[in-house]
Amino acid sequence: MKKSYHVKFLMNKETDIDLAEAVCKKCEDYYVLEAGRAATREDAAAVILELPEGKTRYDKFTMAILDEANAPIGLIDVVADYPKSGEWIIGLLLLVPEARNSGMGHVLHEVIREWAQDSGANSLRVGVLKSNESAAGFWRHLGYEHQGEKTIQIGGRENEVEVLTRETKKA
Repeated sequence: MKKSYHVKFLMNKETDIDLAEAVCKKCEDYYVLEAGRAATREDAAAVILELPEGKTRYDKFTMAILDEANAPIGLIDVVADYPKSGEWIIGLLLLVPEARNSGMGHVLHEVIREWAQDSGANSLRVGVLKSNESAAGFWRHLGYEHQGEKTIQIGGRENEVEVLTRETKKA
């Protein structure tokens, strides 16, 4: 049976933070890798509210993926024209464990790729925790290539991140 999913754009409302928090808490494995602890409500709010330097809320798109019963099963965070014009960054594509390895990540990526391309972007960028080998494999499978590495601070913890990019045109 084919399942149907839909997307809800998230704003700074308590109900939206509730949706983001539900996903973050189910994705404890990611937050343990990233911050060394379980996700908090503040982490969920940050997904919606935090903006890269020089960007406005009109440049950032945060979405919850909802299943047929409107239960949140994923989060997407995309920033247009960051870090440079013509390049969009996927800051987060997070699926709850039971939705992983289902092909949904690939479908969501394809929607993001087409959207970015239709909006004038010529490339996409992601930062992957070097300790998250399964995520790195996922992005490489989608055609992303190594562009560099950086160290970032998250919740007082230093993380090594691999920067990967790919063109928006279909591979």
